[in-house]
Amino acid sequence: MTTNTLWAEAGPVPAAGTKATDLAKPASHTLFVQAKPPVTIEEVRYNLQLAVELEHATLPVYLQAAYSLDDAKNGVIANMIIGVAMQEMEHFCQAANILVAVGGHPAIDDPKFVPSYPGGLPKEIGTQPGQEKFIVHLRPFSKDQIKNCFMVIEEPADPVDIKDAGLLRASSDIQDNYRTIGQFYEDIAKALTDLGDGVFSHSADGQVYGMLGITPILGLQDALDAINRIIVEGEGTPTNPTEDGGADMAHYYTYYEIYKGRKIAKGPDGWYFTDETIPYDPTGVADILDDPTQADYPAGSAAAIQSQSFNTYYSNLLKALHQAFNGRPDAINNAIALMFDLKIQAKLLMNTPLNDGSGKFAAPTWQYVP
Repeated sequence: MTTNTLWAEAGPVPAAGTKATDLAKPASHTLFVQAKPPVTIEEVRYNLQLAVELEHATLPVYLQAAYSLDDAKNGVIANMIIGVAMQEMEHFCQAANILVAVGGHPAIDDPKFVPSYPGGLPKEIGTQPGQEKFIVHLRPFSKDQIKNCFMVIEEPADPVDIKDAGLLRASSDIQDNYRTIGQFYEDIAKALTDLGDGVFSHSADGQVYGMLGITPILGLQDALDAINRIIVEGEGTPTNPTEDGGADMAHYYTYYEIYKGRKIAKGPDGWYFTDETIPYDPTGVADILDDPTQADYPAGSAAAIQSQSFNTYYSNLLKALHQAFNGRPDAINNAIALMFDLKIQAKLLMNTPLNDGSGKFAAPTWQYVP
């Protein structure tokens, strides 16, 4: 999960063979992460807790869009977004495992852990003097949401074959800011390297692994490998947009494909859009509220009841994850079951009319229930 500039307004689907570098990309605001490289083990633990929060903060936003899509009409796009969300969940767990491995305790079952929408990313990441504040919204799927939210979150510092059109940064303190969240992870890796293998427990006790590609963290090299995987799965590398040199695109390029409506493939002299399209039917998107809250639904209404039910499932998921990383690894099984339940509850809610004359439907509010 990384950050960079926005894209030009969505226009016609580019012709087959259009090269990524041929597409105009104007200057715009960039997200920044305040650069406070950790040094002590306490600071590393703090930053790893922040990493867990950052990975989680993307999930409601991505899943809201995915669940708003009609699987019959837009199943390809829905599955692409859910695939990214599942990897964000993997990153969440890997960051939590590293935190456990260095003696920390992930704090997940906490109202403060849950982001508020609309709002910034955790810890005001993205806020920069002289810059427009980056605001994350809970919205149904749209090309605008892909461009102005998802691609901003995921874009790497050095995109493959995509010219950087410039950054609007505050010159007074630019040296004090990260350009990407990938660099935030790199500083965690550097601090762990400096602290050495001795800060690790060399035990998998208390960790969760064995699913979603999640691995135990026994020592320094395991942590460095996990951090590298998080970075590469989000942004690829400066020379390759795929996760590992294979067929699967890194998150930013997955959203790039959705936004432009075509697949990307390597040609003899660079990366190109192919003539393989990604189908999108605008009529297959639920007409749900933007940035809903529980207060939007009248007490006792079907929407209020369904919304409270969704939030209960969501909060129970957070509770199960907290238990899993705080002494009860077996609780991850409950968390996995609740993940599947969330989609069912979300779809029920998105089929519940508001009965306020707007013609819109209810949507998950992703709020914590004690």
